[in-house]
Amino acid sequence: MFSKQAILFDKLAATGMKPDQVDILKKIFCNPKATLKHEGHVEFTTRISGADIRTSRWAKCTYNWQYDSSAPSKGGGLAYIYAEECNGPNGAGITGSQLKIYLPVPGGQDPNVESGDVIAFSKAEDGTYFALGYGDNRIGSIIMGTQADSGTKGYALCDGTANGSGGQRGKGSGANLSDKFPRCWTSSANSGNTGGSAASNLTIEGTFTANGIGNHSHTLQETTIGTGSESTVDVVTSTPTGDSGVDLGTVSVTFTGAGGSGSPSAATIPPYTYVSFLERVDNSRNILGA
Repeated sequence: MFSKQAILFDKLAATGMKPDQVDILKKIFCNPKATLKHEGHVEFTTRISGADIRTSRWAKCTYNWQYDSSAPSKGGGLAYIYAEECNGPNGAGITGSQLKIYLPVPGGQDPNVESGDVIAFSKAEDGTYFALGYGDNRIGSIIMGTQADSGTKGYALCDGTANGSGGQRGKGSGANLSDKFPRCWTSSANSGNTGGSAASNLTIEGTFTANGIGNHSHTLQETTIGTGSESTVDVVTSTPTGDSGVDLGTVSVTFTGAGGSGSPSAATIPPYTYVSFLERVDNSRNILGA
């Protein structure tokens, strides 16, 4: 265990200790395969070097995170990142050693680590390196922000451009939610489709039918009218006449709205507050490069 100090045991022979006794001590304390068990308090007054027994270390990322086949949230394997070990969270004292550090995340999440980030990592018993706690929403998730966020690491504004396939923060769906409300689809085939209208007036569609008396006429068929003992009174002296009725078969209906004329006016948008919709884009090295 203390092989570098083995030469010090030889000095014991100079003080009169028998050589075979010195050899026994060497076998006990200088055998790297021997188990040293101590009952009691052990105090170290200087740092221990040699075996890597650090529980956590720091590294500055050289590239964005990446994956081999599919993103973790789509059933892919562990994502990872290449980084250089450094002395602390400020990224100083980079050693230059390129380490492959795995980024395990829970189901339904994807990592969100980019070039230049400083992360804490550990070493597993099999010698691999891993960093916990760097998962984020699944790629394609949409969140809302109230701080006028136009985009942050791993996210882009849902304006159809920043979150498009050529967005600066990564590849997104291209969904444009500017002045729109999200609506859940009933069929996945409708995902991404749009609808509705931003018109300020409502359009009422339908057929209005009025039940009227229609076209009609009254015609006198008799040429004379007689009453009692009175003489015959000649009423119609020529061709019989008739009166035309009012045609109510077609009725024109006009709605009077708030403005006094035209279609009924009504607001199509209830009271609202503006927020930003941000999409979790694919900001991996596979997409952006670095």
